[in-house]
Amino acid sequence: MAPEQLIAIAEILAVSGAASAAALEARLSLPADALQGRREALQALGLRYRAVDDHWCWPRAPRWLSLEHLKAQARQRAPRLEIHYARLLGSTNDVAWAQARRSGAPQLVLAEGQTTGRGRRGRHWRSPLGSGLYLSLAWPLAPDAVLAGASLAVGVAIVETLQRLGAPGLALKWPNDIVHAQGKVGGILLELQQQGSARWLILGLGLNVMPLPAAEDQALGLRALGLQASREAMLEALFPALLAELRAFLQQGLVPALQKRYRALDAYQGAFVQAQMAGETVEGHYQGINEEGLLVLKTPTGSKVLGHGEVSLRRLEGGRARYV
Repeated sequence: MAPEQLIAIAEILAVSGAASAAALEARLSLPADALQGRREALQALGLRYRAVDDHWCWPRAPRWLSLEHLKAQARQRAPRLEIHYARLLGSTNDVAWAQARRSGAPQLVLAEGQTTGRGRRGRHWRSPLGSGLYLSLAWPLAPDAVLAGASLAVGVAIVETLQRLGAPGLALKWPNDIVHAQGKVGGILLELQQQGSARWLILGLGLNVMPLPAAEDQALGLRALGLQASREAMLEALFPALLAELRAFLQQGLVPALQKRYRALDAYQGAFVQAQMAGETVEGHYQGINEEGLLVLKTPTGSKVLGHGEVSLRRLEGGRARYV
């Protein structure tokens, strides 16, 4: 089933509330039982199947994003920026890079949902339609740009902005997760791309706004924390903050003032943690970050600096590893 057909089903249910599988298949000229074969894909978008009456429904039909104010912001703050919006994409990072290669201009890509959204280490990022903010910014880099600590700078800008909007208790889990004591609110994915001599930073952001089903990472929506701002209001506050922080970081790097802001939001400061990387496990007391944004642990054999490769970090309490 093509993405356009999935979106068409979502749009129909957004208006009608519920419809039988047979009615949907007839309206879209689909073969009988076509929806049954795509049940998992439809449910991943946030739709729900009622086996008792063979109906599909949308418990909470979304209000699609309006981008008029965002486009006005972009014209003022980044005139060359091209903005792309879709109901459903594979990955906003992939589309942003494809558009940047095509045009050579900075790109902002937003989607109501993703089918192949991803986080660090290739993990799937769940992106139900209209349930969060899923966006990617493709930004050209100077040849000598240093990106060590870039995800920390972006994270600081996001959390500080959400705090101003009224989201309490948010913190940053090194190196790129936005968390709360109750679970994971969002994630940042930075990818470095190159075309000829041109280097690009692809900055992906996924934020959970509406509630999500329970998951291993304790996915948590901002609504559960009491944040009532609309998704448009969040987007219109986050975009200028992200852009300003990224520009400042590319000029100045991880300066002491930025390190101090990060430490104030660090979820693991002073905790006993476990770090796993390349088949090795290291345990120690979390000492925060160094001037390059790398993780520092105090272990029985001395201080260890981690972060040049993929690192999975967990808090240890009572011999048990916890995500937050």
